[in-house]
Amino acid sequence: MYAAAAEHPLREPCREILAHVAEGRLEGVVSAEVIQEILHRFTRSPRAAEGAELAEAALDLFSPVLALTHDVAARMPDLVRRYPRHSARDLIHVATCLAHGIGAIVSPDADFDRVEEIRRLAPEDGGALAPYLRG
Repeated sequence: MYAAAAEHPLREPCREILAHVAEGRLEGVVSAEVIQEILHRFTRSPRAAEGAELAEAALDLFSPVLALTHDVAARMPDLVRRYPRHSARDLIHVATCLAHGIGAIVSPDADFDRVEEIRRLAPEDGGALAPYLRG
């Protein structure tokens, strides 16, 4: 969403990350929850059509989208007990990572820093992405 936003400090770093994925230099995935978040954000504004286009672009770039499965949902109660201050939306992302063996998440949300099971990569910290880049 930052990459598609109007002027924002994270716009260019997020665009760079998406370019790395598009070029095959960075392996990236998204879950159905990410698509839902995009649509949720935009359908609550006059920019619903723009949100639909952004969701379609994400679906094209990150194919296939990871599903919200029983295995993902089954991890949620334990995560909520371990991280009661986190939102359920954040913990769905964590559960998806765990279910698929993903060790890092790109997010500007510093709350992910408190989750022991995954490493947060801040979009604005290009150096943190370096170990994950190919070529």
